[in-house]
Amino acid sequence: MPEGFFKSGMPRPPCAETLGWELIDQWPEEGRIEIAFHPNDAMLNPRGTVQGGFVAAMLDDVMGPALVAMTNGAEVPVTMDMNVSFVAPVMPGRVIGKGRVISKGRTTAFLEGELFDEDGVLLARATSTARIVAPR
Repeated sequence: MPEGFFKSGMPRPPCAETLGWELIDQWPEEGRIEIAFHPNDAMLNPRGTVQGGFVAAMLDDVMGPALVAMTNGAEVPVTMDMNVSFVAPVMPGRVIGKGRVISKGRTTAFLEGELFDEDGVLLARATSTARIVAPR
């Protein structure tokens, strides 16, 4: 894979760097992407698990890139709403994210994402409605 955000070489935004974003693979024709995140101790809540806001950010950062990959960077999503279900605690280390485009219209996309630990245990899932815009 190129050093960039996607096979197209688009650079990673700072938020992706903060989350430890790592492209595993992408299937643009299917609107799917697989990403690893690397949450660290700076993201922990008092219980010693990754704080929910970071978990939601990881989910957002796996759903949106599915659309970007599908359009080879010609379109990017702006999240209008997101529904998150926290299924199990997220711990520091490697977390696998799977994002997909459920439906894409001219101006709106419906997206879905899931986070798993390395053993394949579901940690969190989300759905999102996004406005489709041109990149900056």
